Amino acid sequence: MLEKILTGALLIADSVTNIKAFAHSCLSKEEKVKHITKKMAKILSLTEEQKAKVFQINLDRANGHENAYKQGRKKEVIQNAIARWRTDLKQVITVE
Repeated sequence: MLEKILTGALLIADSVTNIKAFAHSCLSKEEKVKHITKKMAKILSLTEEQKAKVFQINLDRANGHENAYKQGRKKEVIQNAIARWRTDLKQVITVE
């Protein structure tokens, strides 16, 4: 049950946090990540401590995507960044 709740929350968060949706905006990477984290915090009712951790996790994911694009959009680099993001989020986001 907990796994299903976390998976559902991550799927919602993943759709909300699709960094590619902001690829052509004028915002800096940090501003984009801040915006994404704010939406996640609202949807998932995150505490301030969780919000700070999620911001860093989202920033790490954005950096992973950026590194992949610098390397010619290497699929394995993107997949590793997303897998690490999901694993890190599972440690921060709880059912409560």
